Amino acid sequence: MTSKLWAVCVMVCVVGGARADEPSLVELEREGIQAMGSGDYQLAEDRFREIADRTPNSYVGAYNLASAHARQGEIEESIAALKDAIKRGFTDKLTLVRDPDLGSIRGTEDYKALIEGWGDVIEVRRNLDLARAAKLMRKKRETRTIDDYRVQVMSAHDPVSTDQSVEELERIARWAEEELFPNLDLVPIEDQHWVTVTLPERVGFTQWATGVFGPGVRGSITSVGGAYEHQQRRLVAQDLGATLRHEFIHVLHWRDMSRMGQNQAAWVQEGLASLVEDYDMVGGALVPVPSWRTNMVKRLLDVRRLPTIRELAGTDLARFTSSRPLAKYAHARTVMMFLLSEGKLKDFYLRYARGFSVDPTGIRALEGAMGMELDEIEAEYRAYVSGLPVVAETGSDLGATIGVGVENGSGDGVVVTELPGGARSRTGLRMGTVITGINGRATRDLHELIRVLSDYEAGEEVRVSTRRGVLHTELSITLIER
Repeated sequence: MTSKLWAVCVMVCVVGGARADEPSLVELEREGIQAMGSGDYQLAEDRFREIADRTPNSYVGAYNLASAHARQGEIEESIAALKDAIKRGFTDKLTLVRDPDLGSIRGTEDYKALIEGWGDVIEVRRNLDLARAAKLMRKKRETRTIDDYRVQVMSAHDPVSTDQSVEELERIARWAEEELFPNLDLVPIEDQHWVTVTLPERVGFTQWATGVFGPGVRGSITSVGGAYEHQQRRLVAQDLGATLRHEFIHVLHWRDMSRMGQNQAAWVQEGLASLVEDYDMVGGALVPVPSWRTNMVKRLLDVRRLPTIRELAGTDLARFTSSRPLAKYAHARTVMMFLLSEGKLKDFYLRYARGFSVDPTGIRALEGAMGMELDEIEAEYRAYVSGLPVVAETGSDLGATIGVGVENGSGDGVVVTELPGGARSRTGLRMGTVITGINGRATRDLHELIRVLSDYEAGEEVRVSTRRGVLHTELSITLIER
């Protein structure tokens, strides 16, 4: 009996509240799972039907309803529910083929026809997803595809910025296959669903965020960078920097977890995704680097408030994202950086995936990869944290600057807002110019700009990549003392 779709439903598709007199979707899901496990398929059918009725935009309830019908030998009803799930967005052929709950329908002509025509199912869903993404674009849109990974991009940014983002996604995907998920190609690419990467304008992003997180998000929209909705096969990001990189690792990780029927621990998912938020290219290789997140871990260690790795690994998703989440994301990223620095990250992940059913926390995999007990690992990890450099986080931490005032822009860089004392003639910058990079290193937001600038000294000349409207240019600017 598979549990994949149930796990995804609990994580992703449970949205909105219940009336005081009706059970929550989580309660219905739990009762349905328990009923399937105990063989009470009629009760499971009732619970999954209610979930399907209350979540018309989710395929999970309909798919699980098909499973409950199939267990009862109700072939026509199971096929009908399965077709309903496909209409709602179900495209996971691997689950359909291996799910033991659907055994009674596999010999039917309807089931065989579905499998034979699965390419059409995927293509129809792909076009529907593109049309949905287009609704978040009010003025313009650029579309690209990354065929090797079945990713389609729809962007409200200009053609150059869009191309740069696609190139970065391809670079991250190649790195992830090498360092994290070497078995992604075990599932034929033609059987994979398409993922839509949506990069809307501010208005479209607010529309999406309100629909996903509720109307209360409007007052704090700047704190929401984006998300990957696995059930919808949709990544939405309002910036082309850390958020896009983070969520794209989630795309690839979920693809690998789906292949194995796993829903791995929150610290592993978020730690791996956070790795590429800040990186540099060193000798042509992508190298994750210390950032404001590692600064946070160093501060926690200094004041003796850094939780142990065991405590981190034992944190479920709800607590991970609700109780001091910034600290947990920072801790998870830094543990993954530690493993990467030891050359053990890939070994850890492969051990974790193989032993997931025995130890879903990842502790055994960690001990196996490092070849030592957890207490020893903890000591080495804390020594590693102590030795990490402190990364510049604010302008006052810098020794050299461009000498202009900047603020976060529309997602592809920082925008010039002040030109004090002759700065315009000295730099060639103008009010409203967007700074997108320095010496070929992206500066998509203030955090990134400050981190990059911290590597230079006053008097050095740098190449500053800029955008005004759709015009991209480079300027040579000599940095000055702060």
